[in-house]
Amino acid sequence: MARTLFLLGGGNGIMDAVNREFIEAAGPDPVLALLLQGGPRWESYLPLYIQPWVRRGIQRYHVIVPNEEGTLDSEDAMAKLREATGIFIGGGNTGIYQALYATESIGTILRERYRQGIPVAGLSAGAILASNVSWLLPEESESGSIEVIKGLGLIEGWVIGAHFSEWNALPQVLEVMSKAQVRRGLGIDEEACAVLEDERITRVIGGSVYRIEMTNFETQIYTMEKVFAK
Repeated sequence: MARTLFLLGGGNGIMDAVNREFIEAAGPDPVLALLLQGGPRWESYLPLYIQPWVRRGIQRYHVIVPNEEGTLDSEDAMAKLREATGIFIGGGNTGIYQALYATESIGTILRERYRQGIPVAGLSAGAILASNVSWLLPEESESGSIEVIKGLGLIEGWVIGAHFSEWNALPQVLEVMSKAQVRRGLGIDEEACAVLEDERITRVIGGSVYRIEMTNFETQIYTMEKVFAK
């Protein structure tokens, strides 16, 4: 079974189209898991994720979220991830997601489930965290500058940029690629989704996705091309 990864750039308009394929990939009797960062108003974001599932008849899903103190029940989360046939990692602050879900126990389960063929989708922060090399925006890091951090490691050797054209994220992605010595980058516009099967980009849903290749880390010389559905 192919390992399928849906990397969404961050826009709401693409959710319905992506979920059509995500739910199909989750099997004939799907059990979906949604990973969120929590916070004071986290429930207000639920319809964005849940409504496309309910419209397609999904009856069984788990919402994994930390409590009011920001603490996650790891045993409960791992049990839900082991049951899930599809896993969706939401958007928000990449650092918070990393602290919650890229830990040794939960991160290990996520990698195991993905390698067993369970489809995984990531929106914005969830997409950025999918690679082994992830990064924080200046406003997310304690230093106030771009910070390279360890990602989930579902795929390796990529730097992922979300909201790519809308936030003019190319300079930031290049900086991360240079710092981390990673030659491949992927820029995903808000209303776009890059679909990877067995770690290869096989198609694009929606808008524009860009593949970046860096040939010189010191001078940040690079090439960039738009990825088309194949």
